[in-house]
Amino acid sequence: MTDGGQPAVLVTHPGRQHSHQAAVGLARAGMLAGYWAGVPAVAAQAARVPVGLRRRFARYAPVDLPAQRVRWFPVTPGLRRLGDALLPARGAARVDFWACRLFDRWAAGALPAAKARAVIACEISALDTFRAAKRLGMTAILDAPSLHHAAQDRLHGTTDRPALHRRIVAVKEAEIALADHVLTVSELARQTYLDAGVPAARVHAVALGADLALFAPEEEEEEEEGKGGFTFLFAGATIHRKGFDLLLAAFERVAAAAPDVRLRVVGPRGDAAPLLARYLRARAPIEVAGPTDQPGLAAELRRAGCLVLPSRNDSYAMVVPEALASGVPVLVSAMVGAKELVREGESGWIVPAGEVAPLAERMLWCARHRAELRGMRAACRRAAAAATWEAYHERLAALVRGLV
Repeated sequence: MTDGGQPAVLVTHPGRQHSHQAAVGLARAGMLAGYWAGVPAVAAQAARVPVGLRRRFARYAPVDLPAQRVRWFPVTPGLRRLGDALLPARGAARVDFWACRLFDRWAAGALPAAKARAVIACEISALDTFRAAKRLGMTAILDAPSLHHAAQDRLHGTTDRPALHRRIVAVKEAEIALADHVLTVSELARQTYLDAGVPAARVHAVALGADLALFAPEEEEEEEEGKGGFTFLFAGATIHRKGFDLLLAAFERVAAAAPDVRLRVVGPRGDAAPLLARYLRARAPIEVAGPTDQPGLAAELRRAGCLVLPSRNDSYAMVVPEALASGVPVLVSAMVGAKELVREGESGWIVPAGEVAPLAERMLWCARHRAELRGMRAACRRAAAAATWEAYHERLAALVRGLV
C-alpha cells in the first residue's frame, strides 16, 4: 500500500507510448509505486544521456513524476538504435523483440524492490514480470496497446520472419494467460480480445487522451470559400496497416476531380512509402514532410482541412482526438479505435476499412463542401472534450483501484 492507504501500482514499459500518462494518473491518485521505462522520464535521467544520443531522445519530454519512483533501463533503446542503424528491417525487428525481452527480465529481477500490490506491464515485455508478480502475490495487469494478435494477423498479416512471429505470438499468449486483467485502449480493441476467447470480466477498455491546450484551433478570420486550396492531412507512419496505399489510390481520384486539393503526409517512412514515387513522378499534389514533434503536429493540424486515416487496424490513433481538439474534422475507417469520438456528419465520418471507393467519395465531398467543414469546428472541439489526459487519468485510476 502507498502512504495514503491506496494500492501501490508499478508501471513498466520498454519505451513510452502512453505508459507515462498511466503513471501520472496513478501518481495523482496516490497509487504509484514506481515507473520503470526504457527511455528517460525525468530531467535527471535525460541529463545522463550521452551527447551523441540526445537527439534521439529529444521527443521524450520530462514527465511530472517523483524522481525517486522512476527507473530507467537504457540498454533497451540502445539495442533498438543499433538494430535500426545496422540491420535491414527484418533483422531490426528481431533485435527489437529481444530488446523488449531483456527489459522484461530486468524488471522481473527488480520487482521485489518495488513493494507494489500490482504491476501494469506492456505486451512482449511482461512475461517474466508477470511470473515474478505471481510469486510475489501481485496483481498482473497487461497493457495491450494493439488489437489481439489473432485479429492483427487476420486483418493484415505480418512482415516478420515466420520463426520470429511464432516467438512473438507465444510470448503474447503466455502473457494473456498469466494476466489477471488486460487493459485495451478502445472498445474496438477490447472486442478483439473477447473474440479470441478472453473472458469479458478480465478485459477493460480505457480510452486515451489528448493535450487540448496544445491542440487548439487558431483564432482567425473566416476564409472565403475556395480560397487557398484544400489540404487533406495524413499523420502517421506510411504503412499498409494505416491504409496509406488506400489513401494514395483514393486521393488520385479526388485530385483528378478537384484540381486545387493537396495531400500532406506527416510521419515516419514505412512499408508503403515506395508507392509514393509513382505519384510524385506524375507531379501529384502531394507534400511529404516527414516526422515531427507534438508542437509541429499541432501546427500541421491547424493548417489542415480534414484529417484522413483509413487504417486497416488502429487500436486507438491518438491523432484523431488531437485533430478534433484542433477543430479539424476527421475521416477514419471503421477499424480505428478512436472512431468512438466521431459523430457522423458532425465531427467527421467513418468509412469501411480496406475500400478505396467510399474513401474517395467522402474525400471528394469534403473538397467540394469546404464551408460545411469549417462549420464543423465547434462540434469537433466538443467531441474532443471528453478525451483529455486528465479524464484518462481519472478513468484509469478508478478502474485500477477496483481491480487491485
